Amino acid sequence: MFKKILLAYDGSEYANKAYEFVLELAQINNSEAYLISVANIPEFVNSKDEVDEALNSAKLYYGKILGNARKLANEKGIKVFTEVITGHPVDSVIRFAEKHGCDLIVVGEKGNSGVKRYIIGNVAENIARHAKCSVLIVK
Repeated sequence: MFKKILLAYDGSEYANKAYEFVLELAQINNSEAYLISVANIPEFVNSKDEVDEALNSAKLYYGKILGNARKLANEKGIKVFTEVITGHPVDSVIRFAEKHGCDLIVVGEKGNSGVKRYIIGNVAENIARHAKCSVLIVK
């Protein structure tokens, strides 16, 4: 059914539920699974050094959690591709899905964003609205 599944993964409770779902779905359908994390470019910083520091910190954090997720998947015999990308979460996830020909994007209902829905909007909701492929939001 779905041959290329993309999970937007941030290590949150909902992302972990979505991760388990993706592993099961990938195994059942013999699908390729992509796990990505988006290092969001900070909007409220005073200097380029602060931007670089925030992005480097995010990349290290997401690299670690993606590595752990890949290891667990491999132990279950499921091959996953992982990548940390930089940019706005909604745009970056959709662009990645289009570039890699993903036919399903899976996201958790809520993520780890410190600034909630009122300022940046709901990432899952906006991905569902703007993606060209199917989107599954896991609660």
